[in-house]
Amino acid sequence: MKRKDLQLLLFFFLCMMFLFSCKKKANRQEDKAYTYKRSKENIELNIWSYYSALQQEVFLKTVDEFNLTRGKDLNITVHVMSPGSMNDLEANLFALTDKNFAQGTYPDMAFMYRDTGKVLDQKGYLVNLSNYLTKKEMDDFVPGFLEEGRLGNQREGIKILPVAKSTEVFYLNATAWKSFSDATGAILSDLDTREGLIEVAKKYYEYTDALTPEEGDGKAFFGQEDFATYFLVGAKQMGVDLVSVDASGKVIYNFPEDVLHKLWDYFYVPYIKGYFGSSGRYRSDDLRTGEIISYVSTSASYSYFPEAVILSDQEYFPIESTVLPAPDFVKGQKIAIQQGAGIGVLKGDEQKIKASIEFLRWLTSESVNSNFALSADYLPVRSDSLTVQTVDVIKGRGTNPAIEEALKTVSSHTMYYIPAADNISTLREILENTLKDKAIEDKKAIETAVASGLSKEDAVGEYDTEENFTLWYESLLSEIEGIKG
Repeated sequence: MKRKDLQLLLFFFLCMMFLFSCKKKANRQEDKAYTYKRSKENIELNIWSYYSALQQEVFLKTVDEFNLTRGKDLNITVHVMSPGSMNDLEANLFALTDKNFAQGTYPDMAFMYRDTGKVLDQKGYLVNLSNYLTKKEMDDFVPGFLEEGRLGNQREGIKILPVAKSTEVFYLNATAWKSFSDATGAILSDLDTREGLIEVAKKYYEYTDALTPEEGDGKAFFGQEDFATYFLVGAKQMGVDLVSVDASGKVIYNFPEDVLHKLWDYFYVPYIKGYFGSSGRYRSDDLRTGEIISYVSTSASYSYFPEAVILSDQEYFPIESTVLPAPDFVKGQKIAIQQGAGIGVLKGDEQKIKASIEFLRWLTSESVNSNFALSADYLPVRSDSLTVQTVDVIKGRGTNPAIEEALKTVSSHTMYYIPAADNISTLREILENTLKDKAIEDKKAIETAVASGLSKEDAVGEYDTEENFTLWYESLLSEIEGIKG
């Protein structure tokens, strides 16, 4: 055999060996499930939770079920600890140091969002769950829900496991809407877009103004709940990522004037005109007092929708609800927010890590996850459970229209989740307050001017100007510059 032919044959043989090795490795990756060995001593795990009210009640009940069933079989007991709100929980997680891990004073698991997970991961505190879950187990999750928990260099692995998700929907006082619709001809499809929403809100203000002899006492139609999401999703639908992270991990801020002007027009202008409103802590509070008749909020908050409007101790009346998709900023641009913290496992004793994985396996199994998520007004995270049929079995059709609308949104929209960027919590705080506070302050000034004798049209005209927008826009850019570091 010629030397050249021998070299080619050897090269071919080495290539085949390499491919065979890769295939074996892939097969091991796919079948890497291990059998958890029951410990003679009870393994006690702590999980930090931020849930409250209904969600807390359901989660505690679910954990109790684990402890009495699968946990009992494996000799694992899970304890739930609540440091308080999500902000409190994050503060406690950020305060963890190597000393905590050396002394064992840290949670085995904790609920967290991506930005918190990123900080913990950079410190080396999070377990790569991809090393413990099989490919089949990971394939059972809704892909976008699972990918949200992928962190690390080159997005190395799943560090946060999804357990329950939500999105935004539009809540409407159907009782008040019927009277308004019958009188004006407004139809629900008018609420498909933000522009349509503003037109309906204007019409509602004029309709309610005409119900009394006093001029200019019309009522607000709509209230905005989450302003950070308003900015981020609104811009995304207009083709712009206000914040993103490039391949090197660098945070990129992009706040074009034309996009921000649209967001100003879609909230600030109708707010100072009285078409939109807010007064309570939550928009459901404003709907309860009759200040507004609609709002956009998380699909997980259906249980907070009021059963009655209470005008005074003596005057109240029952109402019914209608739940619709959140209005599009750009017609046809179906992009919606993906919400809900997942659970991360913190590094430590290997036996505790594996015990934590067993708890998460159980919590995200088909029947358990469906019951837990839907009972807590969340969406299940598995592809085989994210169906109307699952809702029918566990909740019953029509018992929670917010969940049913959220299901439609997930199936018809591209889901967006906030990137794990440095200072993202600071950015969210800026976006949460900058436009809202400006609108509230200027509306009060307008009301003062009207009370002093200026016409409402003239009073609004002093604030609905390009100069006022520019002042706000430049102030916002200045705040963004301050967090770039």
